[in-house]
Amino acid sequence: MIRYIYTCLLVLITFCTMAQDRIWLDNGNPVQAKLSRAMDNKLEWVASDGIPRIYNRKRFLVVFAASGQFMVISELNENTNKAQTQIEAFYKSPPRNVTQDIIVKSVPLTVIAGSISYESDEVINYLTTDNNPASINKEEVAAVIYRDGRHEILRDVVDVAPLLALAHKDIEKKEREIVRKEQEKPKPQQEPVAVKQEKPAPPKEPAKPFLSDQEYKEYSAKGIRRVDEFTSYLRIIGDKSLKSEEKNKAVAQALSLFEPQATVAVSSAKGVKKYPVKEYLNRLKLLPYSKINITWNEVKYVSELKQEADGNYYGTIAAQQVFEGFAANGKVAYGDITKKNIRVKLESYQKTVDGKDTVNWQVLLGNIGVETTEGQ
Repeated sequence: MIRYIYTCLLVLITFCTMAQDRIWLDNGNPVQAKLSRAMDNKLEWVASDGIPRIYNRKRFLVVFAASGQFMVISELNENTNKAQTQIEAFYKSPPRNVTQDIIVKSVPLTVIAGSISYESDEVINYLTTDNNPASINKEEVAAVIYRDGRHEILRDVVDVAPLLALAHKDIEKKEREIVRKEQEKPKPQQEPVAVKQEKPAPPKEPAKPFLSDQEYKEYSAKGIRRVDEFTSYLRIIGDKSLKSEEKNKAVAQALSLFEPQATVAVSSAKGVKKYPVKEYLNRLKLLPYSKINITWNEVKYVSELKQEADGNYYGTIAAQQVFEGFAANGKVAYGDITKKNIRVKLESYQKTVDGKDTVNWQVLLGNIGVETTEGQ
């Protein structure tokens, strides 16, 4: 059991910036998939690979659509035909069209509507429906359903699913109220046409630095190399035959590859928890194996580098990680294969050379996580 818990520290999870259809299973992990068919006491579902799979109904907890609507499996009718009708109606539901986020507080069970303005690992700041600032500790939150359809489960999904079932009607009521209030807002009256007066042109914003085609190719390749560097440091950190000084040096070098606030999300049977990169690497040193072998395959961009409003470029790299932990007798004690995602940031900075300012770029890794893990 201890070996399993420590190994689970290597399981990373992240959510894509775009909302997706997801199914939460009883192992505590979400799968990008849709329900397709009700079959007696079983359900058929189709993942992103397009392959239909059939599980016992008890394996399923909550289903989220890309728009943010959800269905708790306990609410699904036991009659096969009626359950099939519910599934089809769920995926045909019209868009939510809400302008606020929904926060589900655990104790007492409360549905809060507001506009989230800031979010960290510990707290959520938001504006209430009356436009007053408010804050809530994340330890009190079971789930968040964002206005753009994304969602986040902040506690063990086995515990959160019953809460969502209890709060379902209240959530739908809150969202109807949000839509109604938006519709009741008085439309701005058109002012009489006045003679336009020439106004001074607003000051121009400084032009954003951009990459040439050649630079784009070079820095895209550098992002892949950053991931390779990180992998090599992981092997050093997990090698029991090396001295602590060498491992600590590898930790420092690995940290230099990341943004300061980057986190690693770790999944276990108890749910998902995010760790700062440094804490995650130090935990890796404590895994109870005589040797660790970590290799990465199929390293590629799943979201190419794109320039955003801040002038920096962002992208996402995906890879398949093979983890092997060896016992003292040299045999593999545990292994798993993990589909992993890493956020990549290309940040510009000014550098003065011979009295002339030039634009330079640095590649940094951001939050890191996984979609699925398969044990061996």
